[in-house]
Amino acid sequence: MTVELRRYTLRAGRRDELIDLFDREFVESQEESGMAVQGQFRNLDRPDQFAWLRGFADMRSRRTSLAAFYSEPV
Repeated sequence: MTVELRRYTLRAGRRDELIDLFDREFVESQEESGMAVQGQFRNLDRPDQFAWLRGFADMRSRRTSLAAFYSEPV
């Protein structure tokens, strides 16, 4: 299994907006593209940070899934 850690630093006070958008628009579309969103994390000490994990069966499926996801209209 291949896992990516994605970490974002956001403008102050905007983290929950990104998380709402992420949950509403990106989780399902990534899963439809062959990725598995494995977790989301808020940094309790840094309210401007958000991290999440996504997984792939292997590097080949990662390449295929990312190409499919980033070519979609979402």
